Amino acid sequence: MRKRKCDAIDRMVKTGRAMHACGLVSDERMRRLAWVGMPAPAPLQPHEVRAIREAADLNIYAFANMLNTTARLLRRWEQGMTRPTGPALRLLHAIREQGMERVFP
Repeated sequence: MRKRKCDAIDRMVKTGRAMHACGLVSDERMRRLAWVGMPAPAPLQPHEVRAIREAADLNIYAFANMLNTTARLLRRWEQGMTRPTGPALRLLHAIREQGMERVFP
């Protein structure tokens, strides 16, 4: 897990867990609090990005459109010139773990 610049979020999640154990915080609120403290996904290697696309049986243009990015950027990820970050990285992890049919029903 990547170390945060500020430990405030970690302390907030820890306090929330303690309050949840005492019954002071609802399950729904605790679930939302856990989302805030969610660690960043691990970076993907170029061959992993290509494997995700090929497992979905999509060409580079269709897959880029589904990720709301350009085919040029997707090609750069697959060639290792740049790496996906932010929401695109999290979406790629979701597709790899759950499958294209569950992410895009």
